[in-house]
Amino acid sequence: MFRPTLSRSLAFSSMGFLALVLAACATPDPAPRYADITFQGGQKIGLDVGSIEVVNEYREPLSRPHVEHLVPVNPGRTMERWASDRLTASGTQFNRAVLRVKEASIVEEKLRTTTGLRGTFTNEQAERYTATAEAVLEILDNRGSRIGMAEARVQRSRTVPEDITLNDRERAWYELTETTLRDLDATLTRNVQTHLGRFLR
Repeated sequence: MFRPTLSRSLAFSSMGFLALVLAACATPDPAPRYADITFQGGQKIGLDVGSIEVVNEYREPLSRPHVEHLVPVNPGRTMERWASDRLTASGTQFNRAVLRVKEASIVEEKLRTTTGLRGTFTNEQAERYTATAEAVLEILDNRGSRIGMAEARVQRSRTVPEDITLNDRERAWYELTETTLRDLDATLTRNVQTHLGRFLR
């Protein structure tokens, strides 16, 4: 009867252990979870209106170069929550406020990188992502006529390197979305105070 020698048994054991190690190394990193972006940290803005509505007028193309539909926290839906996080209706029933989301885009642009042998040994910035957020807050009377308006449009960009991983790319999108919407929050709040002062309560 054939009996494996001790050295051959150890070899098989080592190969099995190596296979397990390689399999563990090949397992992709779990996808990170991202928190919702909120605007609850700022002071509530009381408006002389009986109701507050949100209308998202932006239609995502759902294809590149637009990538906002791929971002872990959607910028358009996050902009919609600005009204509930920051505004309160505390006035006349004859007026209403309408927040209109005009644009909530993130656009990818391919950057020129070094090719050939030299490019093999370099790690350059390969894509630029530009986020644009635009919103308008209107005050309408009981006939639907606009009697006040404040608007804001902000834009930010960041680049990513050639060797970026999928997880790191999604993290870059998330951070770009967050910084852009923080800018929108600050700008729109300032413009509300400037242009809608007579409706503040």
